[in-house]
Amino acid sequence: MKKTFYSFLVVVIISIIVKVSINQSASNNCIEFPNVCNIEQTCVIQNSTEYSCLRIDEVPITYHQVAVNTHENGVKSYQYDVSFINNSKNKLKNVRISTECNLYLKDGIPSFWNVDRFPNGDLIIKEDQIIYPKQIYNFGFILKNEITPTTLKLKALEIIE
Repeated sequence: MKKTFYSFLVVVIISIIVKVSINQSASNNCIEFPNVCNIEQTCVIQNSTEYSCLRIDEVPITYHQVAVNTHENGVKSYQYDVSFINNSKNKLKNVRISTECNLYLKDGIPSFWNVDRFPNGDLIIKEDQIIYPKQIYNFGFILKNEITPTTLKLKALEIIE
């Protein structure tokens, strides 16, 4: 009897969670649901409430491989420096960068700097960081794999008035 009750309770809880998640309007908030924008677009938030999917060319991301190291066991690691410049006239924060491939970090968290990482692999600049017009922001990582030129893409950003 108790087993049936607990099974019923679990089903009810899961049903409630599914209903709530379906009722949330993902199209109204591309920051919380950044995959609603297509691959050529960036999720942009303005005034803390206005969300839109736009093509952003004013924040180009560049990166280059600065080192290839061969370790004692013969395994290689690849160090990359990444930068982007804010060519817009706005201050930016919460800049989120998606990765088209897995970034296999050499040693976990110590293998990237000046950026945080979401569980899905997306990178985001430090929460309190503001990128002013014409400012360059730099970060980097050390990987177990090489990456290709199309690997990093501007996924989301917030414009500060």
